[in-house]
Amino acid sequence: MKFQLVQNSDPSVIECIAGITDIRDSMELAYACSDADTDLLLIHVGALPSEFFQLRTGFAGEFVQRLVNSRLRAAAVFDPDGSYPERFREFLLEARRHPQFRAFDSAQDALTWLAASAVQ
Repeated sequence: MKFQLVQNSDPSVIECIAGITDIRDSMELAYACSDADTDLLLIHVGALPSEFFQLRTGFAGEFVQRLVNSRLRAAAVFDPDGSYPERFREFLLEARRHPQFRAFDSAQDALTWLAASAVQ
């Protein structure tokens, strides 16, 4: 899995850009955030496996729940023009309002929300 600290970000944000393959990777991301003394996580769509987009696998639900249980605020950036399955598009609509795991069309919007949520 490939993650890094977002440069010039205040507060600190861990950014995952590649390599999520297993639900247990959520714990590695939680540890990375803890090591960086942050609870803010940015996930890019390219980091997610194909199972994440097929809701019947349960991957998305369990992965997100583990992030929430770890008390992380996670923002995920999805392609606004992506050809996602209908059920996944419904999931994205719900995730645009979730208090701890939110879906965005751009990394800048995601970082803005993460910064604002850190103040709360």
